[in-house]
Amino acid sequence: MITIESLVEQGASVKLEVTPTDLKMFAESIVQRTIMAQQEERNAAMQREAEEGWLNTKQVRELLNVCEGTLNLWAKRGYLVPVKVGNKNMYAKSDVRRVQTGGRSESITSYCKKRNG
Repeated sequence: MITIESLVEQGASVKLEVTPTDLKMFAESIVQRTIMAQQEERNAAMQREAEEGWLNTKQVRELLNVCEGTLNLWAKRGYLVPVKVGNKNMYAKSDVRRVQTGGRSESITSYCKKRNG
């Protein structure tokens, strides 16, 4: 069966005679694909959320090799913002991974190491 998608992929230049039933089937296929894509996206988001873990300040400092002052500065600038749990700051593992892969300001890190070291 030839579909509109296959004609487009082939770059065919044709004239089509389309019945209302054809249009209805085409629209339903688009809606169905959209629903499936949204469900897959929602399932992936739920799985990411279920796998999300939290790290305390000490763990984050050790992982990123930064001092407390750097974490405070990053929180003020919105770079790595903690969540308050009771009286402790907790950091989402996904946010820490983002910082690890996205780089960080070495000048700030060096400054804190010199100051505390």
